[in-house]
This record gives sequence, structure tokens and C-alpha cells, in this order.
Amino acid sequence: MISRKMRGNIFLVGIFVLMNSAWQSQAQTWPTKPVRIISGLGAGSSMDLVARTIAPKLAEIWGQSVVIENRTGAAGNIAAGVVATTEDGHTLLIAQNAIAISASLYPKLSYNLRKDLKPVSQISSMPHVVVVNTNLPVKNFQEFVQLAKEKSGQLNFSSAGIGNADHMAAELLNSRAGILMVNVPFPGGAQAMNAVIAGDTQMYLPGLPVSVPQIKAGKVRALAVTSAKRSPSLPDVPTVAELGIPNFSTVLWYGLFSPTSHADTLNIKIASDLNKALNSVELQTKLAGIGLDLVGNSPDSFKTFVNQEIQMWEQIVRSKNLRPD
Repeated sequence: MISRKMRGNIFLVGIFVLMNSAWQSQAQTWPTKPVRIISGLGAGSSMDLVARTIAPKLAEIWGQSVVIENRTGAAGNIAAGVVATTEDGHTLLIAQNAIAISASLYPKLSYNLRKDLKPVSQISSMPHVVVVNTNLPVKNFQEFVQLAKEKSGQLNFSSAGIGNADHMAAELLNSRAGILMVNVPFPGGAQAMNAVIAGDTQMYLPGLPVSVPQIKAGKVRALAVTSAKRSPSLPDVPTVAELGIPNFSTVLWYGLFSPTSHADTLNIKIASDLNKALNSVELQTKLAGIGLDLVGNSPDSFKTFVNQEIQMWEQIVRSKNLRPD
């Protein structure tokens, strides 16, 4: 005779099997309507450019249109909050370092990164570039550091918002180089770059898609890259570590996240499709061609990476006592 407890267990197993079957079916047929990818940075930023570059290839793979929607503000946290509470099954978030930084920088957020969003896949990795206004009286990184020391607290740097990846990279540079520059936040990377070009700020640490065209056009001067190795896109630009700050390395990464309402099987499919897109000749030419290292990993691998980023930036936020205001 089957006990009541055993009958209950059999019932629960049956429910799980049915749910798992439903999730597998959802993953196989998804998407059934246009997909939104929400970006927390404005049009013209490096992240926006990457999102709009991968969207057509994903649309081709999925057989549905992929729409990029910009929800700017609070270093991407407005966009993250929107996606965290969306349950339409067809909305994703593209985010960067700032989402891991915000977990410790902002005491009150409308979402919890670990509880309300699921890492799907890392898209890419690339260095920040130390660029300065062409009228600044420096020819190289060492002269810039010396000027910043002489004018402590008088030089400004652009950022795409407090707590954003470019802001924190500059704060890390402040700390490691023993200088003090003042952050001037803008709504997005394009505006932050324009401020340096115009001379409203003296320095910025953008990603490659925003910086390379302006460097080649002679509108800003590149002094260094923040990665451990030189970028193939800027082979003549040395690393910060080469120029007297040992072991200095920080990169700008982009990745896709989903609401927790997404089944794991669905996110595995999305990660696989993204990897397929990133391995295409078209995206290799467009993205790898401007110096981005394309990744395309699994949800589990990306989750491990994001957790490591959260821990690293938490230490920096605490050590420098940084606050969002």
C-alpha cells in the first residue's frame, strides 16, 4: 500500500516532470514575438553600439525582430530595475561592469542583482582607453600624471554616470597613481566623450567603439589602455602597467541578463544562440575588428564571473568610501 507521504512525493515528481517538459518546450519555440534588449546607457555609448551590432544577427537566428530600448539613468540601474520586474518572457538586459559595482555602491536599489536577475552570457571584454583633450599640455601618460599631481583636485574626468564602469576605472586610476581628479557625470558615453573633445573635461576612460574613431580623427589624444596587454586596435598605445603602475588592469565587459522568471533552459538556449552570433564572420569582423574580445559563455560561467566582479568592486567601494551622491 502506498503511503500518503509517498503519494505526495509521486505527485510532486509528476509536477516537476510536467514543468520541466513545459520549460523545454518553451526553450524550443522561443521567441514567439519581438525581443526587447534594454540598455541602461544612451545611444552612441559603446554598450549601445555593441547592442545594436548584435541585434540584427540575433533577429536572424530567432526569426523575430530584436529591439534595443534605452532606459538611461543611475548608472544603468533604472534599466536593470525595469527588466527585473518584467515577466513577458521576451525582455533581456544588456549591462556592463556598473551592474556589479552598483550592488555595493548603491545602498537602496529597486532590485537585487543576485535575486532578481539571472546572468545569461558575457558578450565581450575590452580595455578602457585613457584619452585627454588635445589642448592639454601633456604628450604622454607620465606627463598627465605629473600634471594631475601639480593640479590636484583641479582636473576633471568625464563619466557616463556615477558608479559606471568608466567612473570606477578612473577612481581606480586616481588611487593607484596617487592623484585626485573630479568626476563629472553625463547621461551617456557619447556626451562624456564630447565633453573631453570640447575641453569641458580633461580626461575620459571610454571603451574602444567610442574612443577609436575619435582618436584616429585627432579629436582626442590616447595616452594608455587599462588592460594587461595592448589592444590590437591601438597597438602603439601602451598599457597603464607599462607606464609605471604595476599590475594595473581593469576591463570593460558587456553581458546579457534576464529576469528570474526565465527558465534556466531558456537562458541556456539564448546563451547558445548568442555564442552562435558572436562566432559569425559578420560579428567577428564588426566587433573583434574594433578590438573587442568576444566571449559568449554559458549562464553558469557568466554567473561565476559576475559574482567575482561584485566582490572585487565591493572592496574598492569600501576602501575609498565611495557614495553615489
